[in-house]
Amino acid sequence: MQYTCCDTSFGPIYVAWTEQGIACVSGEEESDEAFRARCRAYTGRTPERDDSRQAELQAVLQGWLDGVPYEGPIDLSSLSPFARDVLAACRAIPRGQVRTYADLAAAIGRPRAVRAVGGALRRNPVPLLIPCHRVVRRDGTIGQFNMGGPEVKRRLLQLEGAL
Repeated sequence: MQYTCCDTSFGPIYVAWTEQGIACVSGEEESDEAFRARCRAYTGRTPERDDSRQAELQAVLQGWLDGVPYEGPIDLSSLSPFARDVLAACRAIPRGQVRTYADLAAAIGRPRAVRAVGGALRRNPVPLLIPCHRVVRRDGTIGQFNMGGPEVKRRLLQLEGAL
């Protein structure tokens, strides 16, 4: 696993990848070591710095921020089948729209697994590319976000026109 840090209009965003695809994304770390620890916690692997794909990945991330969906490969091999199902349903939420945790639970055929859906989203290793910020509470409140908290979630939803 390799990683780089990309400058975007949203600020610096770290991204790690494997041969299977993008494996870890974060915009809240203040250092390479913090991002490496995050990847280790989310994937069980520690990436090594490699800036050879920085321009390409910066274009992907900035494109996503500008409204271009990312449909490329994502490596979720470290996750359970349940978590992969949740993240697949989340990835299908269109830009500018939100769904509730209950909506995602129903979408994967597990309508009573609302809390488990929240847990899977909390461990999403690639927020933004799998847009877990588009999932809100049943009462419409923002809820948490694993890439910087509710303030960042609100900022992303405003960027997309969902608020």
